[in-house]
Amino acid sequence: PYTTLFRSADPASDNDADFLKQLRAAGLTYQDPAAAIAVAKDVRDLVDKGTPDTDIVKNLQLRNPQFTGTGAAKFTLIAAGEYCPKYLTGEGRPPKPPGAVGN
Repeated sequence: PYTTLFRSADPASDNDADFLKQLRAAGLTYQDPAAAIAVAKDVRDLVDKGTPDTDIVKNLQLRNPQFTGTGAAKFTLIAAGEYCPKYLTGEGRPPKPPGAVGN
């Protein structure tokens, strides 16, 4: 008998590679791929916490002055689309801020 070894795909690596590809396609450059991925995952964490998009974009612009024009907004959208698409498809919503009412 012989044994076949299967190497399972690492979805995180697939997401990371796709994220970097999308950045390049959008014309957004980066010097350190690992840093770009880390910032994108920070964006995901902020979205998960219910941080408003405008606050996320402003924070990105403050921490990364190289984002000009709509660069920070594009980065945020690409990061959210890759790492937390449920919020873009309507399948999930971030938690409401304390004291919020309604849907």
